[in-house]
Amino acid sequence: MKKVLFIVVACCLLNAVHSTEKDTVPLQKKWGYSLSGFVSPQLFYDTRQVVSGREDMMLFYPKPIQIDANGNDINATPNLNMLAISTRLALSFWAPDVLGAKTSAYIEGDFTGATDASINLLRLRHAYIDMKWRSTELLMGQYWHPMVVHEIMPGTRPLNMGAPFHPYARFVQTRLSQRIGKMELLGVAAFQLDNKSAGPDGGSTKYLKATTIPELNFQMRYRGQRLFLGAAYHLLVIKPRLSVTDSLGDVYKATATVPSHSFTVFGKYEFPHFSLRSQVVWGNNLSSISMLGGYIETPFDEASKIYSYTPFGCTTAWVDFGKSTGKWRYGIFMGYGVNNDFGKTLEHGSTVYGRGFEIESLWRVQPRIAFYPREKFGLFFEVEYTNATYGVKETLGGAFRYKTDHSVANTRFILSAIYNF
Repeated sequence: MKKVLFIVVACCLLNAVHSTEKDTVPLQKKWGYSLSGFVSPQLFYDTRQVVSGREDMMLFYPKPIQIDANGNDINATPNLNMLAISTRLALSFWAPDVLGAKTSAYIEGDFTGATDASINLLRLRHAYIDMKWRSTELLMGQYWHPMVVHEIMPGTRPLNMGAPFHPYARFVQTRLSQRIGKMELLGVAAFQLDNKSAGPDGGSTKYLKATTIPELNFQMRYRGQRLFLGAAYHLLVIKPRLSVTDSLGDVYKATATVPSHSFTVFGKYEFPHFSLRSQVVWGNNLSSISMLGGYIETPFDEASKIYSYTPFGCTTAWVDFGKSTGKWRYGIFMGYGVNNDFGKTLEHGSTVYGRGFEIESLWRVQPRIAFYPREKFGLFFEVEYTNATYGVKETLGGAFRYKTDHSVANTRFILSAIYNF
């Protein structure tokens, strides 16, 4: 794998040098910058308790039924909240050409914080340098995770942006793309920071760093006048433990890793005043990009001095329709997801790391309407209905599994505004 990574990086550098010789574009000789952003307060009401982040603004799905001593469902309790933490500031920079490439830089932040504990503090969203030759582009810095295809992102306003059906995360990365006519080849090496893999020590970047292998993503895309299509393969390898301890207290170096493979296909078609966007994801251990998934750690084997690991994942599909008519914009997001490993039999003492192993399936319907009385000022109303089917743990001798038990639903009503500048 290290040899493969070395070859990819070498090809990136050689291609960049080649591009300076043959694919130069008219020179940019000026320096400049611009400031942009928006203010966006959001008021939202949930009909029950939800699994979420950032003061419930980052909604995933409703919590399961939890019965008290009187037979009442504790989680059937509504919530009301209002936040403005998604307010955003951005700086764009451009400079004279470098190595024959048009160069730019971009810095963007909001106030959602890197964790729930740092809400209302400025958080870095994007920070990257972009170099563009005639048919080659090299991006270095923090940007959308490669499974998040920004060209087809849903038109929803809430912070979750369609998660957990749609991937949502930003990673530090090196991204190289090569255009060949209407085709585009893309390779990405990405590193975790705000969005981390789960593990024995909680969410941490160290599980990825210990393998010395970044997350690797390879894509093929087609760009027509109205049609955009693509497919991608993604590899994530983590090492959950650096050492293990046996029953005698002796410590041993751990070498076990968890390789996880994921695939996605995506597309968009633009009609006049109407757009259709969609994506299908099949993948394992995707909790770090706001989806279902993770991995299973079996009990410690005293004889071999190892823990064994098996990734688990999901299949999701979503579609987003959007239409604009004058000052009005309409749309609807629909998503469906299924746990690929629901009902899997596990040995007692096994530990599950990640999100949603006890969930069999999810679905969401989210209509929206927006009104723009002025070009830079908008008012929005959305209804986000999410249904989750949960399992209950069933004991099978020395093992256990989850079997289908009940479905619960949450309806979120969202009122928001935006002032762009």
